[in-house]
Amino acid sequence: MQSNFYLKMALRNIRANKQLYLPYAISAVMTVAMLLQMLSLTSNDFVEVRSNDSLTMLFHFGVFVIGIFSFIFLLYANSFLIKKRKKEVGLYGILGLEKGHVARILWLESMIVGTGSILLGLVSGTILGQLVFLFLNYLLKLPIKMDYSVSFVNFGITAVVFAGIFLAAYLYNVSQVTFSNPIELLKGEKEGEKEPKSNIFLFLLGLIFLGSGYFISVTISDPLAALLKFFLAVFLVIIGTYLLFTAGSIFILKAMKKNKKLYYQPRAFISISGMLYRMKQNATGLANIAILSCMVIIAVGTTVALYYGVDDALQNRFPADHNATVYYDQEKTVDALQADIDKVENRVEVESADYGITDLESYLYANIFGGLSGNEFVVDDAMYQTIVMLSAEDFNAIEGTTLAPKANELYIHESGAYKADTLKLAGEDYAVQTFDGSFKNFEVEYLMGQSLLIVVENSKMIDKIMADYETREEGYAVSVTGNVQWNTDKSVDSEKAYAAALRPMLESEAIVNYQSIVETREDFYVMNGGFLFLGIYLGILFTIGTILITYFKQISEGYDDRSRFQIMQKVGLDKEMIRDTSRSQVVWMFMLPLIVATVHTIFAYPIVQKLLMVFGLTSHKILIISIAGVVLAFSLIYWVIYRLTARIYFSIVQ
Repeated sequence: MQSNFYLKMALRNIRANKQLYLPYAISAVMTVAMLLQMLSLTSNDFVEVRSNDSLTMLFHFGVFVIGIFSFIFLLYANSFLIKKRKKEVGLYGILGLEKGHVARILWLESMIVGTGSILLGLVSGTILGQLVFLFLNYLLKLPIKMDYSVSFVNFGITAVVFAGIFLAAYLYNVSQVTFSNPIELLKGEKEGEKEPKSNIFLFLLGLIFLGSGYFISVTISDPLAALLKFFLAVFLVIIGTYLLFTAGSIFILKAMKKNKKLYYQPRAFISISGMLYRMKQNATGLANIAILSCMVIIAVGTTVALYYGVDDALQNRFPADHNATVYYDQEKTVDALQADIDKVENRVEVESADYGITDLESYLYANIFGGLSGNEFVVDDAMYQTIVMLSAEDFNAIEGTTLAPKANELYIHESGAYKADTLKLAGEDYAVQTFDGSFKNFEVEYLMGQSLLIVVENSKMIDKIMADYETREEGYAVSVTGNVQWNTDKSVDSEKAYAAALRPMLESEAIVNYQSIVETREDFYVMNGGFLFLGIYLGILFTIGTILITYFKQISEGYDDRSRFQIMQKVGLDKEMIRDTSRSQVVWMFMLPLIVATVHTIFAYPIVQKLLMVFGLTSHKILIISIAGVVLAFSLIYWVIYRLTARIYFSIVQ
C-alpha cells in the first residue's frame, strides 16, 4: 500500500472521532503544560538563589509526582479512547487490513496527536506561565517581582517524558489489536463487563502504606527529623491512596453488597451496583484528584501562613529589636568570649545614647554536638542531638527564673524528654533536675532539633565540660556563642540608619553578626511573599489538573452510563429513581476525593507544622486558620467544578 494511504486513514480517523480525540488532546496539552511549568519552578531564580535546599527538593519531588500523574492519567484516558474505537478497529480486520497495517495507522494517529499535543503544550505552558506570573505580580504587589523561567532544557525534558508516555499508550493500543480477533473487536463496548474482584491483600497493603505515612507525620519529633522524613511520608501516602481507591473501595462496596438487608433496597441496589463499576473504572482518576486537592490545600495553606505569620516568626527569632551574635574562633573559653561580649555591649551603650536604648542584656551559651548513648552524651557524627548549655546566672537573668543548680547537678528542660536521673558529661555524672516554662530567647533554637537545654552552676562549669569534649574528640564538637540584645524607641527610618551606622563599629570590636528586626522584617516579607506567590501558583496549577481529570472522568462516565440508563428504563425502573440514584453516585464520586484530601491534610498537619518551624513560624493558630480557610475556598471551587462538569455528564446520559 502507498504510505500516504496510512496517513490519510489516520487523519480521517482523528476527524471522524473528534468527540473522543478532542478531550484526549486537551488533556494531553494541559498535562504537558503542567509538567513544563513545574520544571520551570525548579529553575526559577527565586527558588535557586533565595530559598533553601528543602524547597528546591520539594519542587523536584513535585516534578516527579506530576510526571507519574501524567503517565497514569493519559494511559487512563487512552484506554477509554481505544475502548470506544474497538468496533472501528475490528471492522478494519473484516475488510481485509492486516494487524500490521492497523498498527501502522494507530502509530500515525499517535504521532499526530502526540506531537501536536507536546508542541501545543509547550507553547501554552509557556504563555500560561507568563500570564499567571504577570497576574499574580499585579494582584499581590509583593516587595519582590517574580519572573517566569524559560529554559530549553525544560522543554527537552518535557518532550522526552511525554514522548515516552505516548509510546506506552501506543503499545497498549497495539496490544489490544494484536491479542483480539476482529469478531471480538466488533463487539466492542457491547461485551458485558465483569464484576470487579476485591483484593484483600492490596486493601491491607494500602492501609499499611497510608497508616505508615500518617504514623511518620503524627510521631515526628522535630523539624530536622521532619526534613528527613517528609518525602518518605508523602510517598507512602500517595501509594496508599492509590491502593485504597483501587482495591479498598471495591472491598468495602462488596462488603456492603453482602449485607442483604441493605443491598436489596431499590435505591441501595442501584447505587451500590453503580458505584462498584464506577470505582472499577475511575479509581485511579479519583485518587489523582484526591492527591492534587491535598497538594492545593497544603501548598496554598502553608504559604499563606508563612506570609501572614511574619511578625510571629520575627518575634520567635528576635526577642529584641536589635541582636548581636558574638562568635569566638580561637580558644573556646568562656572568659575569652565574655571579653568580646563586654566590648560589644560597651560599644552599644556608647553609640546608642540618642536612640532611647532599653532592656540591654547579654549572655553566652555553649553547644555540644553529638547524641545520647544511654545516659551519656557522646560526640558522634552519625547523631543529630545538641546540648545547649548556659550558666544559672545568665539563664535566670534573661528568662526571669530562679534556678540554683549545685556543683554536682544540672537542670534540663522537661520538653527534652530526658528521663534518666543522671546525665554523664565530660566523664562525670550529674544529678538531673527538670524545669518547665516557655522561653523568651531559645524557643526556635531549642525546638529546631533534638536538643537538651541545660542549666549548670556557673561559667567555670561550662568551661570545664567544653574543654574535656574538645580534647577527647576530633572535629567540630563544641562551640561557644554570645548574644547581646537591646531595644530602641525610634522610628523605622531612624532605626535603619542607626543599624547601618552601628554594624561596622560592632564588627570592628569582635566577630559579630548584627541584625535589626526592622531590616530583617523587609527580608522576611520578600522571602515569604515569594513563597506565597509560588504557593498560589502551584494551587492554580494543581486546580487546573483537578478540573482536567474531573472533566475527562465525567465524559467517559457519561458515555458508559448512557447505555446503562437505557437498559434500566427498559426493565421498568422509574426515570426519576434512576436520575436520583445516579445523581447520588455522582455526588459521592465528587465528594470522596475532597474528603480524602481533607483527612490527608489533617494527618499531615504535624509534619507540616514542624517544617514551618524551620522558617520561624511556631503559631498553631495562624497555620490552622490558614489551612482551614484554604479548605473552605477550595471546597467552593470544587463545588463549582462539580456543577459545571455534572451538566456535561447529564447532557450526555440523557
